[in-house]
Amino acid sequence: MFSAAPTESRAAGADDAAVVARLRQRDETALSEVYDAHAGAVYGVLTRMLDVSTAQEVTQDVFLRLWEKPGAFDPTRAGLRAFLLVMARSRGLDRLRATRATTSLYADDGAELPLPDARPGPVHGAESTQRRERIRTALHELSPAHRESVERAFLRGQTREEIAQDMDVPVGTVKSRLNYALKHLKRVLGEEVGAWLD
Repeated sequence: MFSAAPTESRAAGADDAAVVARLRQRDETALSEVYDAHAGAVYGVLTRMLDVSTAQEVTQDVFLRLWEKPGAFDPTRAGLRAFLLVMARSRGLDRLRATRATTSLYADDGAELPLPDARPGPVHGAESTQRRERIRTALHELSPAHRESVERAFLRGQTREEIAQDMDVPVGTVKSRLNYALKHLKRVLGEEVGAWLD
């Protein structure tokens, strides 16, 4: 089983500490770098817990909290991605609890009300299926290399550097592939795919 060498782990920890030090100095470029590197993974965790709109909102909240309180991150305890994912899961659970807390369990006369069915209805389910099919079709119009790059970035939450290493290509090639693929998907799918890509 492959594991990262200690020097690699230390280097990643040093990089995390350096970027967070820049956040403490209110360096907006550092926030942009962190967002580019980790937003896909954070959003991926949240979409497993919440609807798309709420997942987007909580994703923004996670990075806003990092911006407001960069000192909460301790590089000696975990990597920055792990820290953000734990925060995302915690914020997602908070949002789920808040939603449940606002749902009344009893009528005015004290009779127990049936719990609302949170599962999507047939219309929503059909729309989701159609949307997934359109995205799948658009992805299959891309070359295998372009498609794999998009899937790694947006479904697995990998950084450009990780994709380059796994696919054995330069980082510049990954950037070019993602740029081309995203333009294609937005052209084919329009605003519909914006939430999935942003």
